[in-house]
Amino acid sequence: QIAGEAQLVVRPDRDRLARFGIAVAQVMELVSNAIGGTPAGQVIDGNERYDIYVRLAKPYRDSIEAIRNLILQAPNGAWVRLGDVARVAIESGPPQIRRDDVQRRVVIQANVEERDMGGFVAELRQRIDSEIDLPPGYSVVFGGQFENQQRAQQRLMIVVPLSLALIFLLLYFAFGSIGQALLIMLNVPLAAIGGIAALFLTGQYLSVPGSIGFIALFGVAVLNGVVLISAINHRVRGDLPVEEAIFSGALSRLRPVLMTAFIAALGLIPMLLATGVGSEVQRPLATVVVGGLVSSTLLTLFVLPSLYRFFSRGIINERRTGHVGTR
Repeated sequence: QIAGEAQLVVRPDRDRLARFGIAVAQVMELVSNAIGGTPAGQVIDGNERYDIYVRLAKPYRDSIEAIRNLILQAPNGAWVRLGDVARVAIESGPPQIRRDDVQRRVVIQANVEERDMGGFVAELRQRIDSEIDLPPGYSVVFGGQFENQQRAQQRLMIVVPLSLALIFLLLYFAFGSIGQALLIMLNVPLAAIGGIAALFLTGQYLSVPGSIGFIALFGVAVLNGVVLISAINHRVRGDLPVEEAIFSGALSRLRPVLMTAFIAALGLIPMLLATGVGSEVQRPLATVVVGGLVSSTLLTLFVLPSLYRFFSRGIINERRTGHVGTR
């Protein structure tokens, strides 16, 4: 149960009003016009319309005494002070009872700044458990933005593994090799390293926008791996020595991989530097993607070619035994 807010209450004295011949509606109209204002017209500014209200100046309506001194005119022409025919006072309004799931609740709000939501709630729970002895029947439930974040994280716990599994299956069907599919999937942790490091260096925390940024980042990282491994496979199936084919394939895809990462990162710079409304969503997403692109691009060009021989033994053996023709 919550105590009501303070309200201005005007209670007309009907006996005194009848003595002067003044209607209750006249009292209500006087107070409404003096405080709320009376519509007097509109101002048109292009396509916009603004209502004009006329009311008393602030000194004549900003205190109880000023309201009491408002003047009513009786039918006989006499002037009557509002305070003489009505009771004007500030009173507490009716209490408000809020319910959720058929249970009474009291809402306590807080804004979290410069720290992660999960850490704040964890600390708050610990302090409530250690410092507050809740009476029987009372409980504390965290809602609002934290509740929405928890729901989103639960969905992401399903979406992210499912997405990675689907990507792996597509890679397997495209290359026909579990080893090469795993090799390309190595780009995922290589990209995650940069995304996590970028969040740490900028003092940000992993949030729902940041998690979505990781999903987008993994897609770009896998694409770069596909481009690189496809080029190396093409040369390995030729007549070049294996080591030379790996080096030549990686070198030929250097420019496309760098351009893909550079263009993607460049497009996210405005979001990365955003400071206005919505920046709390834009910045974590952009930070994760840009940081991950830097690490995955640099590491992809060295790690994937270095591990190619280990993960691609099938293609290399086919070449050696002559099952795959040469150019």
